[in-house]
Amino acid sequence: MSYTEVLTDHDLTAEQWETGISSEYLQQLQWSHVMGESSDMPIQVKMDLSKKAGDAITVGIRSRLKGGHVTGRNKGTGNEGRVDFYGQRITINNDRQLVKVEDVPMSQKRVPWDVLMQAREALVDQSKQQLEDDIMTAACDTSAGRVRGRYLYGAADSNWNATHAAALTAIDNVSDQLTTNILDIAKRKATIIVNATAKIRPMKVQVGQSFQEWFTSFHHPYSLRDMITNDAAWKNAQLNVSPVTSNKDHVLYTGASFKGSWNGVLIYEWDRIPLISSTIQVSHGLLLGAQALAVVWGQTSKFTEDTEDMGHDYKAELHEIRGMSKIVYNRLSVSGESNEDNGVVHIFAAAVAD
Repeated sequence: MSYTEVLTDHDLTAEQWETGISSEYLQQLQWSHVMGESSDMPIQVKMDLSKKAGDAITVGIRSRLKGGHVTGRNKGTGNEGRVDFYGQRITINNDRQLVKVEDVPMSQKRVPWDVLMQAREALVDQSKQQLEDDIMTAACDTSAGRVRGRYLYGAADSNWNATHAAALTAIDNVSDQLTTNILDIAKRKATIIVNATAKIRPMKVQVGQSFQEWFTSFHHPYSLRDMITNDAAWKNAQLNVSPVTSNKDHVLYTGASFKGSWNGVLIYEWDRIPLISSTIQVSHGLLLGAQALAVVWGQTSKFTEDTEDMGHDYKAELHEIRGMSKIVYNRLSVSGESNEDNGVVHIFAAAVAD
């Protein structure tokens, strides 16, 4: 009876409580406004494996038509073009958050709030933070997809070095603070094919009956401090306002983390952007276009609880089965082209502490 009483006295049943967990915390993610099932979103969400068996899913894309253009009296036969298809396999695995409360009756007597409900909410908060961190880790992976056309070290493309650690040493706190010029260079890397194989597509945002195309960037507060304080172009443009006044309540343009836009790039601040120790402290900023990463779910949040010692000790778990990866299609093995980040330009800028 004690097990039943704990469940009844302290909140909804497990089945009722868990139904809204995923949607609740996904909407609160720092990344939520760039996540969606469409391949036009920077973080593509795949729910396929939640509906069928399997421990991996392959995200695919096709290349542009190569060749195949004839004019005049030239024959089509023998001059056909070619389309290549690339894929990336993402494996899923368990991700668990667990909590234990001992001596529940006395614990509950000592505080004016619902101890077990707070424990459950802590599971949700931790799951949210873990997913945010896992996405950031995947996005900032420099071990795969590394080509010059996807990396910018400071204010000059010439700071590039094939060795990542060596390239970081070229960044100083005078010429390589984050600026609107650096954002411009990063956007050109995304849209003009130089030292890369393919363009990065911007994400598409519906505004009324039309669509707008945007890139999204994330930067550490130290780097944004430098741009907002020191960059004359930024200050003169007075861009710390909503980019679309008539849509100021849109999820893309709300929240204190949104700092404004520049040349088609939405700019967000996040204090969990990685900081790197080099000659000076450097931040690892990101400019994201479409299909930069993929998050795959085999099982969304499932809540399980149990008791021991006749209900005096309580345990709960929030369990997901998921996987994620930065998208780096297998171009080298298919068509002999370089494997490169599909939707990320990595921006390394000075981030010296106050």
